[in-house]
Amino acid sequence: MNPPGLHDGATRVGREIVDRVAAIPLFSGLEEAAVERLLRGSSVETIDRDSVLFRQGEAADRFYVVIDGQVELYVEGNEGNDSVIDIAGPGASFAEEAIFDSGIFTVCAKVVDQARLVVVEADPFLDQLRNDFDLVTAIMARMSHHLRTLVRQISELKLKTTAQRLGGFLLSLSDDDSGRATVRLPYDKRLLAGRLGMKPESLSRALSKLREIDVRDREGTITIGDISQLRAFCLEGDADHGV
Repeated sequence: MNPPGLHDGATRVGREIVDRVAAIPLFSGLEEAAVERLLRGSSVETIDRDSVLFRQGEAADRFYVVIDGQVELYVEGNEGNDSVIDIAGPGASFAEEAIFDSGIFTVCAKVVDQARLVVVEADPFLDQLRNDFDLVTAIMARMSHHLRTLVRQISELKLKTTAQRLGGFLLSLSDDDSGRATVRLPYDKRLLAGRLGMKPESLSRALSKLREIDVRDREGTITIGDISQLRAFCLEGDADHGV
């Protein structure tokens, strides 16, 4: 039987999880003892693939930290045309904004692959937050980063072609500054297309366009012939590279 307050299959937060959580951007800079205090009342849950964690419009009484797996954040559209907002992977936190703002989830969240998540309940977390200025600062920085990311995504949707957006995403996966590189797509092409604000068929055309500058796809493994050439392509004006 689980300890009081835990869902079926949930466990208490142990040392390994505290160490992992302490390394994520939201909690970076805090001492482990402070992280332990903030995670009091939290639990670790293993969630099956395709499970919906919450839907937009529901009361936001918790947020999540991804230990393993991936979670798709999306907005439901008409006739099943959902818009992917982000893919949260290991080390990411999500939905924390909702507990500070309206108290309502503004997106839906669905597990892509089986995921191990820390479920942070809002009330005990907020109680600790009232006495921890460092954490307030960290959360403000996290929200600021999230806002900048959204502004950049909107800008790219308006100013960049599909091939340039895909090229920019591939560049973000590589640590190399020049020469040849190989990267692995972190999720399937349906999710990638949604993440980049395009339809799957547009993603296929973008991949075809990038082959002109020696970017090759083989079952999700991408070979970039020349990092510098791809970067130059992504920085050029839209009119030069229509897709």
